[in-house]
Amino acid sequence: MIEPLPRGGRILDLGCGAGEPIGRFLIARGHAVVGVDHAQSMINLAQTRFPRERWVKADMRTVTLDGQFDGVIAWNSLTWFTHADQALMARRAADWLKRGGRLLFNAPPDRDPTRDDYRSGTPYRADLEAANYSAAIQAGGMVEMAYVAEDASCGGAGVWLARKP
Repeated sequence: MIEPLPRGGRILDLGCGAGEPIGRFLIARGHAVVGVDHAQSMINLAQTRFPRERWVKADMRTVTLDGQFDGVIAWNSLTWFTHADQALMARRAADWLKRGGRLLFNAPPDRDPTRDDYRSGTPYRADLEAANYSAAIQAGGMVEMAYVAEDASCGGAGVWLARKP
């Protein structure tokens, strides 16, 4: 995701936590980061660690943000939503991206695709299946550039890279 981004590009980190490790990685490479997380304690830590960046306590499904971004990243942060909300996030990311902007996200494989919500009774999360994520990317007007089904370096999660034409 870093290579095609403009030097000093503006990146939106959805589910940023305390700004580690993704925020730190992006900041160290000269990017401006806007992080969104639902937990105030995580936002407080991120603000302490990286006071020059913007950290927003909000639900990524409903947050309103100014401007557009060169990149949007959602790393280990979509899995807690219903299937409908996971698909919604691909469309929201497309709205936040500038033309040529990149979306990078991951999601563990769905071990129980009959469930719509991770809270519905089995120990498995309820992520969208790969084809549904790909369809959500396309519905958002983006182009899927790369997909890895089960990336061993990411704990077996699927990884997607998309671009807004």
